Amino acid sequence: MSNLSTRRGFLALTGTGTAASLAGCSQLESLAQNDSENGGDAVTVAVQPDREALTSLQEEVQNNASDENLSQQEAQQVYRERQRELVAETATAFEESASERDFTIEASETEYGLFRVTGSDGAIMDALRNGDISGIYPGERYEVIVQRQERRALLEQRRSQVGEANESTAENETAVGNDTENGSTAGNETDG
Repeated sequence: MSNLSTRRGFLALTGTGTAASLAGCSQLESLAQNDSENGGDAVTVAVQPDREALTSLQEEVQNNASDENLSQQEAQQVYRERQRELVAETATAFEESASERDFTIEASETEYGLFRVTGSDGAIMDALRNGDISGIYPGERYEVIVQRQERRALLEQRRSQVGEANESTAENETAVGNDTENGSTAGNETDG
């Protein structure tokens, strides 16, 4: 697996998280205005693993890919799976610490690191400033964002299955080619 491809993939993944964070920050002012007018409506918050954990994961997968002779596609699949595990761990830790905060989790999708929360504006903003959450979105966006993540996960799963099927087909074609090269007449024999 080349460093350039891995680095591009990693930058694309972390760039998405950064863009989500920036989008959340840019919406804070409008959310604060709406919240003060509506009296504490729910907001959608996202959590993600810290950058050091993602960087460490990338390096680990890259080293293991070299050691285990994984294809780039296999290494990317391993990275995505491990990244989802990190997101789920981060989300679970956030969920468990919610009782210590001045807000309440109304709905959660820990697999995607998404929560719909209500509570004090100050507590939510503190969580953003401290890095406990990576983005804040309007509460009504929760279902839309969850559905988008579900579609993305389904698409990745299908791509993975297609990749596995292609590898299996290539292996079978190689095995069949080897059988005919070795003089095998399997399937051409008749009982008699």
